Amino acid sequence: MSRIIVLVLAFFAVATAQAATTDQSSTQSNNYEVELLVFRNFLPGLVGNEQWNQDTVNPVIKGLKQAIVPVPAPPADSVLSQAAIALSGSPHYQLLLHDSWIEAGRTRFASHPMRITASEPGDPDELDGTVRFYINEYMHVVLHLLLKEPAPNAGSPLFNSTPASPVLYRLDDERRIRLNEVNYFDHPMFGVLLRVTRVPSGAAAPSAPAAQSAGGGAG
Repeated sequence: MSRIIVLVLAFFAVATAQAATTDQSSTQSNNYEVELLVFRNFLPGLVGNEQWNQDTVNPVIKGLKQAIVPVPAPPADSVLSQAAIALSGSPHYQLLLHDSWIEAGRTRFASHPMRITASEPGDPDELDGTVRFYINEYMHVVLHLLLKEPAPNAGSPLFNSTPASPVLYRLDDERRIRLNEVNYFDHPMFGVLLRVTRVPSGAAAPSAPAAQSAGGGAG
């Protein structure tokens, strides 16, 4: 792991402790802000000798069409905002997405996956997938993300007769999380930082309407 990631993660413990103190003094609510940062790695040392067989990468993300597109609520200043600035200033990383949204805390059955996408000009859906936050006895988050890169021969006149298939990388993870804690999801080609904080009562409305929670999403 490079020095910049170490520096970014170093102040997370301090920020988490400060956020925990703030949360205890705020009015409790059942709404939470989910903040997400996704970045691409350009460090060959992280890849090692691992090779991806594209036949084994499932390009279908379960429940993608049923996922909710969250109403964005970009934080003006947060721990991940500082991380985004640090990553954007390094040639070893490319910031793909930094977003946040408000949603109600629901059980797994009643929760909804949120649709996450990012693209560049001429390369639609470079990043696509879902993020699901739910609370049973503890808080959990489920990630299903697919990163697409152009094929090595894309644009070459020697391969004009055959459409070039993109190279796919997939990150699937589910873990228990804690309030205010920064979570790092690792992949040799891209990384994810995620943080969930409680929203003070009456501060904002959740992305997913309460009426939709009764159906529960599969996946």
